[in-house]
Formats: sequence, C-alpha cells, structure tokens
Amino acid sequence: MGLLNLKPGFSKNMAKHKVLYIAYDGMTDPLGQSQVLSYLKELSKGEFSFHVISFEKQDVFQEKKEVIDKFIEGYDIHWHPLPYHKSPPILSTMYDNHLAWQKIKELYKEHKFSIVHCRGYTLTSLALKAQKKYGSKFIFDMRGWWPDEKLESGLWSNPIYKPVYHYFKAKERAFFTECDIAVSLTHVGKKAIVDLGLKEADKVDVIPTCVNFDVFKPYSEETRKAQRKAWDIPEDATVFLYSGSVGSNYRTDLVLRFFKKLKKVKANSYLAFLSHSDHNIILDEIKVAGVDEKYCRIKSATYQEVSDMLMVGDVGLIMYNLGFSVIGRSPTKLGEYWASGLTCLSARDIGDLEAIVTSYENSGVLINSLEKEEEYEKGVAEILSLSTNKDKLREYAFDYFALEKGVAAYANIYNELIN
Repeated sequence: MGLLNLKPGFSKNMAKHKVLYIAYDGMTDPLGQSQVLSYLKELSKGEFSFHVISFEKQDVFQEKKEVIDKFIEGYDIHWHPLPYHKSPPILSTMYDNHLAWQKIKELYKEHKFSIVHCRGYTLTSLALKAQKKYGSKFIFDMRGWWPDEKLESGLWSNPIYKPVYHYFKAKERAFFTECDIAVSLTHVGKKAIVDLGLKEADKVDVIPTCVNFDVFKPYSEETRKAQRKAWDIPEDATVFLYSGSVGSNYRTDLVLRFFKKLKKVKANSYLAFLSHSDHNIILDEIKVAGVDEKYCRIKSATYQEVSDMLMVGDVGLIMYNLGFSVIGRSPTKLGEYWASGLTCLSARDIGDLEAIVTSYENSGVLINSLEKEEEYEKGVAEILSLSTNKDKLREYAFDYFALEKGVAAYANIYNELIN
C-alpha cells in the first residue's frame, strides 16, 4: 500500500501541484536518500510532483548515479544533479549558486511551481529570489543553525570568514521573515526561533529526522552473527559503535574516551566506526587517544547496508561539540540505532535528545558533562547496566521517528500553502 494514500477524489490523471526542491546535499550521499528522497517518494504518490536540484561530488556521483535512478524509478520525482565544487573556498560556493540559479530559471520556463522548498542555508537565497520573481510559496527547511555550526566547529575561525558569517546571519533573518513556513528539526530550536523574534510560532513547524523502516529492518540474531564475522569481532564481545561523519563538530575523540572507559571494565570489547569520512582521520584520532588499533574497526556502507551493519554493535554513540548550534540538531542515528536494537550513549543538551531519551525507558544514557572524567565512567557503567529489550527499542524508534509522521507533516505544510 505504501505510506500515503491518495486523497479521496484524487486521480493520477489530475494535474499535480509541482514542487521545486533545492538541496545542497547530494542525493548520492546516504543523507540525501534517507532524509530527502525517502520523503519525496511517498509524497509523490499523492498530488505532488517534484523536481529536485542537488549538488553531487563527482566521484560519488559516477559510482552511485544508477543507484539513485533506480531508487526513484516509477515515482513522480525528476532529478537535476549539478556538480559540487569545493575549492577555492567561498568562490566555489558562489559558482555553485550561479549554476543553481541558471537551472532554476530553466525549470521555471517549463513548469509553474506552486512551492519552492529549500533545504539548508547555502542555496536559500535562490529560493527567496524564486519566491519573489515567480510567486511560488517558499519553505525554509533550515535543518539547523548552519552559520553557527561552521563558526563553532572552527571551520570559520579564520578572520576571512568573519564577513561570511555575518552575511549568512543577516540572510538568516531575511529567510525567516520572508518564508511562508519555516521548518525546525527540534522543539528547542523552534523556541529559539520564536524567542529571537525571527518567526511567529504558528509559522514554524517541527519535523525531526525520520527513519525508513522498510530500509532499517528489525534486529536479527543471524544478521548480528554474520556482521560480527564480517567485522572480525568475537560474538561475545561488547561493542560500542559510532555511525556518521567525523571531524569538525563530530567528536571522535570523545567516542574514544568512552571506549577507553569501557575497555577498563570489559576487556573483551571493541569499537566500530561506520563512516563515509576519511578513515585516516579516525586512525589518527585512535593513535592520539592511545587506543590499541586491534580493538577498533572502520567500515563504510551504502544507505541500504547501514541497517545490517549497525547490528554489529551493542551501544550506539552520539557525540557533537556543545554550543548554541547544537540546539538545532536532530541526530538521525538515534532512530537508526533504536530501530536496529542499539541503546544510545550521549551528552545532554543536544537538540531534543534529553526529552526523547528520558521519555523512553531503558533507551539510553546521557551524561551531564563532557569535561569531567568521572562522567564518562558513570555513563559507561549506566549503559552497561540497562535492562534492554531490542523489540522495545524498535517500538520506541517507530513511535518517535517513523517516516510516516514526517511525510504526513510535510504533506500538511504543502496542503496548507496551496490551499
């Protein structure tokens, strides 16, 4: 049946409302498949037709283009991939914006888009421009406080980026002012938007990142055994697992601090990294931390492979720099961990994480401080003592992170703007 039913009286032969979806993320990246295309596939079954502009890293694009074509085959989704340029800094982004605007103008010549939906900050000026030029409704899907993430990560610590930061903060206010609807990943993020006077509460919707349970299968003991063999990890070992990017705001060093505490109480323990980031960054961090490499494993995975690979672990870790921008984070990996039978170990003050984890019994442990060594010891002791039920964890994931909820929320936004 799928997640969405067509509205009563709606026929596939009737004209659909066209939506232009703009994302700087690549659809060939796992995030593009899980947090963009998974939603659009379901929404396209109803009264919406999508044209997606995205920027693709060329090496990945050549490898994964056919995968994406197959992923959206048969759906009313029209993909317009553009080449991503990384250097020189600033100028390359300006060039990408130029390419995107040319494509936007080209598409508007052929289609009358009811809505322009922009994900993130980098291309949002173009969505605002399209709103004013063509009269489309404009959704600012902020995803998080991007300029502040860049500043707090150190990536914009060079004085050359100071005007860039202030430019985007000024644009941020314009995006909120001019958009028809803003979307925040978290409730604490929405509160900040309202408290800062950026947007009225009734014009801000909260839609956390969601999990596609058709992709993330229930925990399987057979899958676990197969994965332990593939990762060369003993079946009886205790495994901490970190899934996602490393470097910048993603704190591999903190993951390793937790593992060192685990190793002291569980000699037969391993640390698994599942990441598309440069594995050499992780290996360097392992050396700096003084952790024996023979107890660490590093792998990459396609979006479709992640679910099985997560089952190699017992506990999933979430680690970010703590600062203002972290209020906007909705860690996709929390729902994926739970869906695959892993509890969660993290710090407090990350988006809505505390409210979520404390709402679900024996689902995870959050420590109070990343500075105090005793907090790491306490966190490891508590997570090992949890009475966990893998079926229950999956129920938790479905209750909070079900893709159906996100799809329905976006459908409501689209219908509200159209009507």
